[in-house]
Amino acid sequence: MFTRILITHSVYLFVVQDLEKSRQQLVTANRILANEGIIQGFGHVSVRHPDGDKMLISRSLSPGLVTEDDLMTMTFDGEIVENVDASPYLETVIHRAIYRNRDNVGAVVHHHAPQLMPFVASDTEIKPAFHMAALFHEGVPTFSDYDLDYGRLIATEEEGERMAEVLGEKRAQLLANHGANVTGSNIKEAILATKYLVMNAQYQFQAEQLGGTTYFDGPEEALENTIDDAILAQISVDRMWSFLSGRLP
Repeated sequence: MFTRILITHSVYLFVVQDLEKSRQQLVTANRILANEGIIQGFGHVSVRHPDGDKMLISRSLSPGLVTEDDLMTMTFDGEIVENVDASPYLETVIHRAIYRNRDNVGAVVHHHAPQLMPFVASDTEIKPAFHMAALFHEGVPTFSDYDLDYGRLIATEEEGERMAEVLGEKRAQLLANHGANVTGSNIKEAILATKYLVMNAQYQFQAEQLGGTTYFDGPEEALENTIDDAILAQISVDRMWSFLSGRLP
């Protein structure tokens, strides 16, 4: 009996500590996205709750102003279970639909970075223009099947499911005439991937002005090795996170 109580208590402490870490990192992620100019007054980032069946996300607020007091806990069906009096973002279904359909996703970023706008407003595909963008070598699909009642916002459960279907198992997707969604297995990875997608869009656009882009490609196995052993190696993820968080005012 004592052993069972001890194990239960240890698991509880682990969940509590993991939750507090997730909350702190979510606040930092909001600040990073704002500081990097990826998210201005609009856009949002979420993280899967340690329980697995809920998510943490800020109330409807400019990301650069988010504190822990602004965080909400929401089920994947949209029920608010923490900070219930706060107003949520209209597009929380973006996050909820992805979590419902992707057990391997631990964090989601939705943004409208200026560098991506030429791509969401055209038929030009995002392709890896430098080695860090090997993350997206499988493609960045575009969702365009909106319910136009909300002016190309993702606001209904049905839209969210169609959007998640287009994303499939990819790391990121564009939303036609709107913005982008980026996923990660954890919040640090999602922020890193978001930053690299934005950088790639800028480099690809600039290279086209010089006469054409030489894309980063190669055998599938080599690209996956680049991702696993270099780009998403823990030391690389932590290094980029510390760089971005270290630039915060």
